[in-house]
Amino acid sequence: MLLVIDAGNTNITIGTYKKDELLFVSRLATDRKATKDQLAISLESIFSLNAVKAKEFRGAIICSVVPEITQALSEAVSTLTGATPLIVGPGLKTSLNIKIDNPSELGSDLVADAVGAISKYPLPCLILDLGTATKISVVSKEGAFLGCTISPGVKISLGALAEGASQLSQISLTSPTHTIGTNTADSIRAGIVYGTADMLDGLCNRIEEELGGPVASIIATGGLSMIAKYCKHDIIFDENLVLLGLKTIYDKNCK
Repeated sequence: MLLVIDAGNTNITIGTYKKDELLFVSRLATDRKATKDQLAISLESIFSLNAVKAKEFRGAIICSVVPEITQALSEAVSTLTGATPLIVGPGLKTSLNIKIDNPSELGSDLVADAVGAISKYPLPCLILDLGTATKISVVSKEGAFLGCTISPGVKISLGALAEGASQLSQISLTSPTHTIGTNTADSIRAGIVYGTADMLDGLCNRIEEELGGPVASIIATGGLSMIAKYCKHDIIFDENLVLLGLKTIYDKNCK
């Protein structure tokens, strides 16, 4: 079995592959102060809940955008499984041609997203990753990473609104029923959800104009990808795209 881990700013997503089958996906809240032992205990609990033994893993791979926990997470995985995990970054073979000004700036999560999309969907494609930040990655017909857009994430925007306006309390992010809200909570939901969806539609339109034509696929992923269902574009939902990308990168490096 293969252990794949995506350490993001909000959550750590853990997946287990048995050959090409994704057996389970679990999530931990990201704690930047977590020690190796704390992470090992959390991982062991997840394995136990899913009736998996740590020593069954033949390998592991991690992508992390949280440098504070990368080493501790790697050591926790190694302690539990006996396998030294691969870390997505410079020196690891991804076969992704990164055509941005400084390829080392590209987040490892976006690398894994792109590799997963290239392995599964028609190109060129756009990848809408809705997490702590809202990102749109652009992958060319030849499978090159051309660049991306980055905007504040939905929950960051919602939190900033509640913090900056004393009369607006925190609300749950559920689907709005109307564009015209008739109370504060529904008005905020409409503004955040429909506003984000329209921003995504508008950015996709602008990107396609720059590319000189429509893309073949638009894929939505990330913890808040449900918002993309309100977009007017035809969008494919793939909640576990980053995990597929991690497995694909592992296979490229360990054949």
